[in-house]
Amino acid sequence: MPGRYQFSLPERPSRDGWFRIGGIDITTTALMVALGIASWFWYAIDKVSLVKLVFLGEWVRDGEAWRLVTWPVANPLDRQALWVVLTMVFFWFLGHRIEDLTGRRRFTWLMLAMTVIPAAIVTIIRFEVQYGAYGLGVLGMGLLVVFALEHPNAMFLFGIPAWVLAAVYVGIDALRYLGDRAYEPLVLELLVIAVGLVGGRQCGLLDNLAFIPQVLGRRSAGGGGASGSGRRAGGTRRRKGSGPRVVSGPWADSGPTHSPLEQAELDMLLDKISSDGLDSLSKADKARLNELSKKLRGR
Repeated sequence: MPGRYQFSLPERPSRDGWFRIGGIDITTTALMVALGIASWFWYAIDKVSLVKLVFLGEWVRDGEAWRLVTWPVANPLDRQALWVVLTMVFFWFLGHRIEDLTGRRRFTWLMLAMTVIPAAIVTIIRFEVQYGAYGLGVLGMGLLVVFALEHPNAMFLFGIPAWVLAAVYVGIDALRYLGDRAYEPLVLELLVIAVGLVGGRQCGLLDNLAFIPQVLGRRSAGGGGASGSGRRAGGTRRRKGSGPRVVSGPWADSGPTHSPLEQAELDMLLDKISSDGLDSLSKADKARLNELSKKLRGR
């Protein structure tokens, strides 16, 4: 459709993956989703043995310590298939947004902390009524809150701000757990959110939440995977002696022309085009995409 619309789509930057399979960057988020999907097949083969991955404080106290780590991997098909699939999509979207901002190594440590620390605390508390906890949905809820507080005005479907969506989801979960008297998974989810906020602050996110202490060294968000592979947002860092040196020009110190919020907004528009096509964008969306594209190119 050349000439139909007066804007061009910027090339999507490569993600900071641990390795690549074909044209796909295998990130920590991608690995976790892949393990979750693999658990569907495990469920089909032997759903009873899949329970060995589920978290329950009593079982951990009995010596099954691996459950502190494995519970997000267990995603059994015991609910409506649509919700199981949406959980994976939800985690894929939010996980990559946070991983792009923090870098793969810090994001991996953040996921490990959000998995183990809350489960360990719940194990120590010893609730009278025991409920199992499992699935990426709990970690996804923590990531939603982190993303919503980092980008409170980012818009989701139907123009709903991120902070509103997070408040509604957390509120509904809390009411459901209270109604079922399922205090163990309720406390686990709240602790996952709390650890996510504290950990996100250490990764350079949530600068607006100054009451959260920042113990680790300052690191600005949006650095891509500089801590891991040396890749930075907008490109890769050339290794020493890997080729001819590029002569720096007047643009060298200009710095980024877009904020993390604008990058997230651009990614959402591109995802919408990828899933539903260009014609799914409204006139206002197309104008905004044109504006963000030009700004990203520094025009």
